[in-house]
Amino acid sequence: MIKRKSLILGLISSFVICSVVALTLVGYFFYLQLKEKESSLLYLETLKSINARVYARHIEMPKLQVRVEKAGALKDKPIIEGLLKNNGPKNINDITIKLKFFDKDGAVIYESVIRPHEPSLGSSGFSQLAIPYLSQPVPRTVLKAYGELPFKKILTSCPEEIVSELRNGAVFSQGANKRFGRIDYEVISVSFRE
Repeated sequence: MIKRKSLILGLISSFVICSVVALTLVGYFFYLQLKEKESSLLYLETLKSINARVYARHIEMPKLQVRVEKAGALKDKPIIEGLLKNNGPKNINDITIKLKFFDKDGAVIYESVIRPHEPSLGSSGFSQLAIPYLSQPVPRTVLKAYGELPFKKILTSCPEEIVSELRNGAVFSQGANKRFGRIDYEVISVSFRE
């Protein structure tokens, strides 16, 4: 009788131990899959960052203009518009740029990240909404080698101080501006289309 109970207890214990080992192996397999995806995403982001450092000398943004929209659906919204120039030999599929606003003393007062290749405000692509559960990517314009791309974007979370200065006629320009301030840009990621 004792042997029978010991045998049943031994079988149950063995089953529990085998189940725990099997579940641990399954969990480890899923962990490896997750880490592989995470590593590939990290690799792609690092590659875009390195591309930006190397290729940034070929990117220009002359004619940057910051203003408050006077009419229409974007009335009283801070807008930045300009021209993105690719002076290099590669077609750009994806580019991310950090804008920095400086006050008259040279201190950074606002930073914003934009993606000029995505549909600009007022273009036909603006009416397309990105709905998370649909798998359609947002259409992007490829910036051809030695090409130009005009863009217009809303400056999100722009400080009220800057917006009020813009409403009062302040001008943020790329050159030195002793009265208000200046704007500068930094290319933070680039990917190419072959």
